[in-house]
Amino acid sequence: MALIGMRMAPRICGRTVPSFGPPLVHRIPSKSEHGMLVSVQRFTTTAQRTSSSSHYFMASTTRWRLSPLTSFELPRLSLYHRPCLAKFSTSAAKPSNAANQASRQTWKWRIIARIAFYLRIPFLVLSVYGIGYQQGIIDYSREPENMESKLLETTLASVGCTSPEDREKVLIAREGEWRNMLSKQQTHGRMVMMHNASIVGEKIVTVAQSYVKDKLMDAVKDATDRMPPEVLENERLLYDALEMNEEVDLWTKARRSMEGPWRFILIPSPIPNAFVSEILPHRIFMTTALFEAFVESQDELALVLGHEISHLILGHSSARNSLETSFRTIEILLLSLDPSEGLLSLAFMSFLASCRSAIGAVQSRENERSADELGIKLTAMACYDTQAASHVFYKMHKHNVESGMESSKKVGWSGLSSLFDSHPPSEERFRALLEESREENREKYSETSCASLKKIFLNAIKPSSDGGN
Repeated sequence: MALIGMRMAPRICGRTVPSFGPPLVHRIPSKSEHGMLVSVQRFTTTAQRTSSSSHYFMASTTRWRLSPLTSFELPRLSLYHRPCLAKFSTSAAKPSNAANQASRQTWKWRIIARIAFYLRIPFLVLSVYGIGYQQGIIDYSREPENMESKLLETTLASVGCTSPEDREKVLIAREGEWRNMLSKQQTHGRMVMMHNASIVGEKIVTVAQSYVKDKLMDAVKDATDRMPPEVLENERLLYDALEMNEEVDLWTKARRSMEGPWRFILIPSPIPNAFVSEILPHRIFMTTALFEAFVESQDELALVLGHEISHLILGHSSARNSLETSFRTIEILLLSLDPSEGLLSLAFMSFLASCRSAIGAVQSRENERSADELGIKLTAMACYDTQAASHVFYKMHKHNVESGMESSKKVGWSGLSSLFDSHPPSEERFRALLEESREENREKYSETSCASLKKIFLNAIKPSSDGGN
């Protein structure tokens, strides 16, 4: 290599570079070492990109290290062209930039693929649910009586009626058949229960149908009052607008659920219960234990049946099924995110089940309160004593406390466990209904539904009385 003074202008990449500063001796690579610049590494450099040209301005001394043996030092430089710098610095960076770009593209597609994988799970769950629902409809349409019989057996088994002997004791009365029972004068226990259930059930169903019809008319009127004239003049637009209205949709479904002939079913069972079911519509189920343990009068029975009919009117069963389906879908999605490939699945399942139970219990308690409010209203509309009827919940409270199902004080673990209760405390419900009975009573409806209902039933009894004479 040759030694040159500062006054001499060194040549870099075939260009003459002017130098400034005090005289220094610089070591310039020879031609034989020039190929080693491929691995050159720049450091301690301050560079600024000018906005007016494609050059770099070097503000400080730049040191270049030639691998592996030699090094040289350049003086402070003025302007030099970018292609010259490329031979020293950017030629080695180009493959690295390309590799980084390819890596980013790979990660991008991996993220997209992972998102698509997670999003397909809810669609798969809904598809399976849709297939099962469609198959159920097909099976029911092919053999409706057979499917109805199977559903009835499942319902009876849910309240402890499983043996063939118990199923033979099940009593079913269709709407209006209470008149025939009245004429038979049968006095054994189950027949009296069925007789009372038929009388009270028919009254509750009648006032509930009337109530739902009025609410639907009010909802339609309120919706149409807020619509512009161009919608009211177009029948198709009017129908679509009413169909999208939530209030109208609620009461339309309620009327569809209430319309039609009803049946009242008495089940021999040690479990006190009364309920309605959407899978077996137009039926009210009652157990003999309900009469034996709690119901002592038609007033109390009317409140119980009014409460159960209210669940159907307000669509609580459908809402509960929708919530359950949504939570199941979320559970499957979260379980698929398990990073431990299944090791945390058990913990996930336990946690998600607890969350589902807690949220479902909150919704259930709210549904019970709203059903109590509407149930006592239907009881009053059916001309029953709501204050006397409210005591059926006090009996339930005493029974639950004695059996350990309910505590009089919600403290400690007992208070924590109440978060998962599907029903509010019976004592709380009793006090709320007793307070509500001051406003909702038969005197309030003495000139409206109560009077018309009396007229209906008096007209229904007359033919039977004439026939007996």
